[in-house]
Amino acid sequence: MMWTTFTQQPRASELLSHSLQNNRLAHAYLFTGPKGAGKKQMALHLAKSLFCQEREHDACGACLACRRIDAGNHPDVRLLAPDGASIKIDQIRDLQKEMAMRAVESRHKVYIIEHVDKMTTQAANSLLKFLEEPPAGVLAVLLTEHSNAILPTILSRCQIVPFSPLSADEIAKQLHASGVAEGMARTASHITTNVEEALLLSQSESFAQLKNLVIQLVKECKQSNSSALLTIHEMLQKSDKLKEELPLFLDLLILWLRDILYVQVGRHAHLINSDQQDVLQGQALIWTKAELLRGIDLVMETKYRIERNANAQLALERLVLHIQEG
Repeated sequence: MMWTTFTQQPRASELLSHSLQNNRLAHAYLFTGPKGAGKKQMALHLAKSLFCQEREHDACGACLACRRIDAGNHPDVRLLAPDGASIKIDQIRDLQKEMAMRAVESRHKVYIIEHVDKMTTQAANSLLKFLEEPPAGVLAVLLTEHSNAILPTILSRCQIVPFSPLSADEIAKQLHASGVAEGMARTASHITTNVEEALLLSQSESFAQLKNLVIQLVKECKQSNSSALLTIHEMLQKSDKLKEELPLFLDLLILWLRDILYVQVGRHAHLINSDQQDVLQGQALIWTKAELLRGIDLVMETKYRIERNANAQLALERLVLHIQEG
């Protein structure tokens, strides 16, 4: 992998590669952004670019140094993660001792701290002193999803590198490359910006069941009988887990109603549930645009009510009745 392959984070990769080429690396960086945005992957690539035996200012990924960093056993690269719920002062003290020693294989030493926002107060103060007086040749890369939880004094001593959430297309592409069916990959990629979570979702049996429930409910909402209400009742009676998954169910419902709208206006390239075009085409014939737009608003309102502890069954029954009223 090379810097040019980090297409999902072009600004961050360009900043770091240019700093390497011009020998202007900061002594400390803070990579901040959502989970799954590639912060750790880029931190490791930065470390490999310093030690790579084949390429200057970049990493080949195949030489001994690159492979040792990937394996976590390079003597001059240290990864630090929370011990339990937090990063403790003893971890930072051990890190300081290790970083103060002479580098084994080059003039560089690199330490990468994951979830740096989870440091205890003592650990944070100890790290601050280390950042204020870093040993020569030592590079710090701090990773966080919550930069607002980090001491301002630590922030001021780091060059902050923001990471953007991955696009839905990029997530779907990665899922598809992992063997996930295209339709399921596209759906999962619009539920979360985290590749790992999207992969777990797309491989979950309950996720597929929720998609099927959405299709069934939307069909029954246009029928004059009470089958939609019975579906809601049965869905909530099946298991407690389904109650926990209601926000996900409602997100899938919004995506489905939006897809029906896309079919009606001929925007098939924008479909999320691209594996269900025949079903969407059939439902597009029995819904009006006004009903779909109102339905999406009602689902969003229902999600808001449930998040604020409204009774789930009553909220869903209310949703169905209001949709059926047109």
